[in-house]
Amino acid sequence: MSYYELWTILNNWRKEFTSGEFARTFSSPNHRKVLHDMANKGMLKHLEYGKYRVKSVGDYVRAKNNVEAGYELLKNAEYPYALTNVDGVFVWTRGGYNADRFFGFYPIHIKVLKADVAKWKAFFRKAGRKAFLADAKPNETLFSVFYVLYPESRIEAETVAGLRVEPLKDTVEFCRKHIYTFEPALEMLDEEYHLGLKVKYRNR
Repeated sequence: MSYYELWTILNNWRKEFTSGEFARTFSSPNHRKVLHDMANKGMLKHLEYGKYRVKSVGDYVRAKNNVEAGYELLKNAEYPYALTNVDGVFVWTRGGYNADRFFGFYPIHIKVLKADVAKWKAFFRKAGRKAFLADAKPNETLFSVFYVLYPESRIEAETVAGLRVEPLKDTVEFCRKHIYTFEPALEMLDEEYHLGLKVKYRNR
């Protein structure tokens, strides 16, 4: 039985229960691991020692699509990183410009050191999040908030609003390479940081 099947059964069993009640009802070689894993996946909420609440489908979906929590998680990371791609734009415009993402599909793009890729994957796995290498074809359908990793030999980063992000010049270069989508962002960056880009998208 998969965790998702068990989650469905638990939703029809009890909304709250103890680990002892679970162990007496469901045969399992390691009931503590099952409950721990389901809590990490967002199916259960750990209320206190040995006590859990079953999350509804609505609560599960909202948690998986909590964009703010997706960024907050990075602030707890121990390894170097730099937000890049559309996330560089998002951070440098102070959340003023976002593109190609929506509720239910929200990739967060980060540069990481090649030597830390396995550590990052373990970090996200422990947090119940998905992470994929940028150049790898996923073997599953992507949805909710997930992370796209760009392995690098070295990372340049600055701190903006508590997040590590690639230098502004790299974000400007990214916008120029993808001008049809990010020309409005270039104007915003030009106005905010006085870059002298002379972009006047809004007046067209």
